[in-house]
Amino acid sequence: MQAYIVRNIGKSINNSLDNCILGQNLNFEWLGNEVSCGVGMQRIDVMISTNVNNQRVLIPIELKSVEADVINAKQIQRYIDWIEQYYTPNRQSDIQPVLISKKVENKQAEKYQKIIATFKEFNTQNSRRCENLKYVEYYLDGDNLVFEEVNY
Repeated sequence: MQAYIVRNIGKSINNSLDNCILGQNLNFEWLGNEVSCGVGMQRIDVMISTNVNNQRVLIPIELKSVEADVINAKQIQRYIDWIEQYYTPNRQSDIQPVLISKKVENKQAEKYQKIIATFKEFNTQNSRRCENLKYVEYYLDGDNLVFEEVNY
């Protein structure tokens, strides 16, 4: 998934990917994968720096090959903490965190409801630090990989 995103994002190859991550702004100034951060050298799967209305926006993306889980918000929180401590003091940026995971089929399940509650809590706790967590699910439609933003 990581190689697919790094190879294809912003190139109008997969419009659902471009729209979910970049929106109408297909140009970005920097793209990295396995970006080392923090003590223990955790790695952000994909990180993009772009400009939106003359404001730099940093997009750290966490990828999951399985369905989302409540622990994903804690992992993304560590990325936000690191970005604020080591990146934004040198390159002032807004932060738009993104989680991409396998599509959850049963949106009524208790587990899914807990995940969404965790995302909402993340947004409340970080309302002054970053944009709301963007949650994107992917699935296969025939031979096509489709990305869909979940409005929660």
